Amino acid sequence: QQHPKQPGGQKRSQSTIIGVPGGPQSAGGAGRGAGSGTAGAESMLGGAPSGQAAQATWKEIYHLLQERCRVFLLKPRRLPIPRWINPKIKTITFSEILGHSSFILVAASYATDDFITLRSIAVVGSTAMLAFTYFHPHGQVLWLPFKWNVLFIAINSYRLGLIMYQQYLTDMMPGKSYLVGSESIHVVVFDPTHQIIIARSLSNYFEEMKRIREEHFYVVEPIGWSKLIRSGREETYQPGALIVQQGDMNRYIRLVLEGEVEVMRDGQVTYQLDEGHFVSESGLHAGIMLRGGVESCAAVVAKRESRTPVRVLCWDRTELMDLLEKEKSIRSSLKAALRWDIIRKLKGQRLMLANGQVDNPALWSVKRKEQGSERYAAILANMLSHPNPHEHIDELTKYRAIHHINDEQHRLALAKSGWTPEEFQVGRRFVADNLADDDDEWDGDEDENFGHELKRRAVRIARGLVR
Repeated sequence: QQHPKQPGGQKRSQSTIIGVPGGPQSAGGAGRGAGSGTAGAESMLGGAPSGQAAQATWKEIYHLLQERCRVFLLKPRRLPIPRWINPKIKTITFSEILGHSSFILVAASYATDDFITLRSIAVVGSTAMLAFTYFHPHGQVLWLPFKWNVLFIAINSYRLGLIMYQQYLTDMMPGKSYLVGSESIHVVVFDPTHQIIIARSLSNYFEEMKRIREEHFYVVEPIGWSKLIRSGREETYQPGALIVQQGDMNRYIRLVLEGEVEVMRDGQVTYQLDEGHFVSESGLHAGIMLRGGVESCAAVVAKRESRTPVRVLCWDRTELMDLLEKEKSIRSSLKAALRWDIIRKLKGQRLMLANGQVDNPALWSVKRKEQGSERYAAILANMLSHPNPHEHIDELTKYRAIHHINDEQHRLALAKSGWTPEEFQVGRRFVADNLADDDDEWDGDEDENFGHELKRRAVRIARGLVR
């Protein structure tokens, strides 16, 4: 540009150099001006140190990216709608597209059954809503939904990460090369004379557990099955060894992994168990989740004729119930597997009769009925020992329907625990009130004795109602 006050009409260009204050440099000060670029940059930042300069640079980059995203997302774009449909021009922004996509994804997640897919769609939908609330078409950030969506993304991401980690552990079940030799499972072998501790490789163990799940417990998810086997321990019994004694309190639930097991009531074999059968589940198939010990209605013995030891997976009943209370999906799938186990046991009993393995069918039938009645009495006794006997009353009714427990068997089972049907219906035992004084015996006529007895009964009923 021509400077208006420059004599002779000479042109003078003003150079604007980033980081260099001032205008043109004189010929004599060219060297000084070339060497003062750094000083000029520091003068722009107010003489700030290099750390603050870098921080200011990152802030400028952040604001620049933010502004470009805002322009890109909030720029109106014309919708290609034919004029014969709508003569008006319709526009939409990418921010609005993200907002609509968020609600569509949330609606799609509600129609998904798979847990991982549901969580993934929820994370993507919340992320889209995050962008919509930050770059809102009205120009202001909606902080309230923005913060809530950040929380939703964090929760769903945590659940997704947890599930993926559990799947990673499940995939390791077949036994990778780096697991072989690094760990071993210690198995206690119960022998009638002594106990021996042996070790088996983790690789072979998990391979076997995976096969058993695929053959007998395919309704249980791999992650749930992994948690089940990790919460139990393996036991091995030699042929002829006693696993559970009839009449003893048994606090364990077992699953037969290998070998054959005989269940005996008073010395009479009532049925036989092999791989995939549960032992002492005590109504778990009906949803009765008992804790602690349950009296064994029969003896469980490793079959003497078996050529191989009997291996079982053992759970503490209370610990297993705690796991099932925490993991609802495992509880429902395990109940389904237990129902199928009951059907397999009934089929096994019919095969015993058909194959002539029962010497005295009449005695065998009697012992089977006794075993069923004693099993129900043991379940009922465990329920009555807890503060709330009606905690599993609906499941108990289902159990009675499945196993055909009539009212007389129910009454006898209650009587064995010292309860009456009326007390069980109320949910508590009636404690007799000692209202008799030293002169409780009356020498009067029958009317006086009747009035005194009526008064005692009325006081007892009133105390019961107050309680």
